[in-house]
Amino acid sequence: MNERIQELIVKSNGYWEHGDHNMPSTVCFQEEDLKKFAELLIEECAELAKHHVMNISTYRDAEFVDRQIKQHFGVEV
Repeated sequence: MNERIQELIVKSNGYWEHGDHNMPSTVCFQEEDLKKFAELLIEECAELAKHHVMNISTYRDAEFVDRQIKQHFGVEV
């Protein structure tokens, strides 16, 4: 699993239920923690998109992209 994804899981209080040789490990969340993980992931994606847009456009355009991604997923702006 991607190291950054693992960091976001830990930051949102997710945890692993370790499997054995027949069953892989499982990532587990309480409902509120899963919501926090999703918000962290969306915020990071929006921030990344904003930085890429700023390289080819204006800051105003970048902020628009950032807001649109967050609004699409219901993350407070």
